[in-house]
Amino acid sequence: MSLDLEGVTAESTRRAATDAGLVSPIDAPGGDELRNLTLETLLAEAARREASHVHVEPVGRGAVVRLRIGGGLAVLGRLTADRLRAISAEIDARAGADARFCEGGATIGVSRLATRDGARIVLQLAVQERTQAALEELGMRPQLLAALRPALNRGGLVLLAGASGSGTTTTLRALLRHLAEGNRTLVAIEPLPGPRIDGVAQAAIGGALRAADALRQARLQDCDGIGIDGIADRETAALAVEAAQDGMLVVATVAAADAVGAIRRMREWRVGPFALASTLNLVLAQRLVRRLCPQCRIPVQADGSVSALLGFDPGAIVYSAGGCGACDGTGHAGEIAVFEAIDVDPALRRLLNDSGDEAILSRHAFVSAPNLGSAARALVRAGVTTPEEAVRVSRG
Repeated sequence: MSLDLEGVTAESTRRAATDAGLVSPIDAPGGDELRNLTLETLLAEAARREASHVHVEPVGRGAVVRLRIGGGLAVLGRLTADRLRAISAEIDARAGADARFCEGGATIGVSRLATRDGARIVLQLAVQERTQAALEELGMRPQLLAALRPALNRGGLVLLAGASGSGTTTTLRALLRHLAEGNRTLVAIEPLPGPRIDGVAQAAIGGALRAADALRQARLQDCDGIGIDGIADRETAALAVEAAQDGMLVVATVAAADAVGAIRRMREWRVGPFALASTLNLVLAQRLVRRLCPQCRIPVQADGSVSALLGFDPGAIVYSAGGCGACDGTGHAGEIAVFEAIDVDPALRRLLNDSGDEAILSRHAFVSAPNLGSAARALVRAGVTTPEEAVRVSRG
């Protein structure tokens, strides 16, 4: 069960929720009481509003439920002690020791933190609309796509760098879906959240089957490409490079702050200079920024300090968040990725083979291509995001 609350005011939203039996008309801090809320209805409402996370935060004997939407938090309502216990028990029964469970074909991650008021629960949702997005809709610009497509059309290694929550899994899904449309045989080593991708076999990781073991088996499956959602150790890194040396396309995510950081991680896992130089085709790094609602964004003059940080002319026109019915008053319409890419050309291969330092690699890679900071500034100039978001990305 979910509420159809599209295009209504906050007051009519409250009335609609009351009529549907989810809340009672109680005016109290933390929003209305969510009387009949279940885990199923909570997840349905979170998915309808394109939330990335659900926060169940203990307050007194109950809890406040908030949704992470477009980078901000919106209060859904509050739970009584009895309703909190019931939902917590539902989560425990579904998640078990795996700290995740499936709902409607999507994987829901579960995180608990013991606090003085009780257990704080955060559910991480796999938003179906994002996982089915085209590459262009993720925020990739024509110059980036021009570098990406050749790298996907030949064997070798493509790395996706990003911190936790930066959207690299969504990008990996989009790339695998793009590759599957080309009639290729593909294997995903880690289970990917979201609906099944036609043409991509997902290894059943768990129990005695480790990611490294599944990667060894995939190399014997005569597949055209392998997707790895998270190279986490030296063994997996070495096997990924070996698969790329065999002529397979290997697309893998790496926990790193930027593209050069992904190369650093491969070196830390002792991947040899020649092996890395001969297999690496492209390194893609990304961050997420909040996208301004196009219906209510407000043109303003950039603040002097912000202009200086971003290199804008004094008095440059930028945009700030407004708030309207289309965006639930938040001023934002979801998130968009900011990308940088290192396209490995012959000169860069020589630098990698000679163990060139990171400053030299970065200087060569971004002499004519945007890094994360400049890509974020371009989104500010286009009115897609705010200067504050670009400053956050530029500062790392």
